[in-house]
Amino acid sequence: MIVSIESPFKQPATTGVMCLILDRSFDPDLLSHLYQGEEQSRPSCIPLFTGTPYADLQPAGPYAVLCPDKGAAADFIGALLERADAGCVAWLSNPESLDHGVEHWRSLLTVRTDDEPQQMMRFFDPRWLEPLLLSLDEAERTQFLGPFNSLAWRNEIGWRYYAKAPHSPETVVQPPAWLYLSPQRQTLIEQGRLKVIATRFADDYRDALPPEDAVEFVHRQLLAGQDMGYAQMADQERWLRLAIMRGDTFWARSPDAELLARDDIALGDKLTKLESL
Repeated sequence: MIVSIESPFKQPATTGVMCLILDRSFDPDLLSHLYQGEEQSRPSCIPLFTGTPYADLQPAGPYAVLCPDKGAAADFIGALLERADAGCVAWLSNPESLDHGVEHWRSLLTVRTDDEPQQMMRFFDPRWLEPLLLSLDEAERTQFLGPFNSLAWRNEIGWRYYAKAPHSPETVVQPPAWLYLSPQRQTLIEQGRLKVIATRFADDYRDALPPEDAVEFVHRQLLAGQDMGYAQMADQERWLRLAIMRGDTFWARSPDAELLARDDIALGDKLTKLESL
């Protein structure tokens, strides 16, 4: 079960050793920031792409980080994850398992699809972790966590947390591309991502939404907007505002339906015209 938590940098979510994946593409000076401060407070950093087909991308790639509880590095990491989609947090029972954890994370970098037998997946992207986890069954989620006991990430809803069930079976590192993203699973992941955004918008606009089933109302609007080509969050929010102002299924009624059907007007301009009606 996925639950909301306080930032693990303010309130510990669980016991164990905190490890992270931090993506250097969000901060080219990542390593300099991590290695500032006193030597005993500096984290251990392991380049995650090393030894994988993506090694050439490592200069702007992710690092596995064993994080100290306190110090300049911990403060920097907490601030980075609050402002950017730069990675996720996981917990090990002991620091000696870090190499095993890194090997496991490397196995997750490559997935199988019907189009590609080996395709890179940035599984640590916090925007997609929740939809991905929800697309897996319990056994797959246990294998996805591998040697880690639990996982946390920050998405549009806030800080989220998933822990293995007690007494989960031990896992072994699988070969790369063990995870298969079927077309059905990819659809589930995309739908799950939209549900996360709907949950955020339902909270932001709760005073203007129906008191019951607000998330379902928002989700229905976003699905309709997606069918019309609105996939960016800023456009999705504009679409929701139109639904609040013009009513549920506004896109199917005249004159809105005729305007939305026109091919000679850009998507953004359609929203602007609808907002002016």
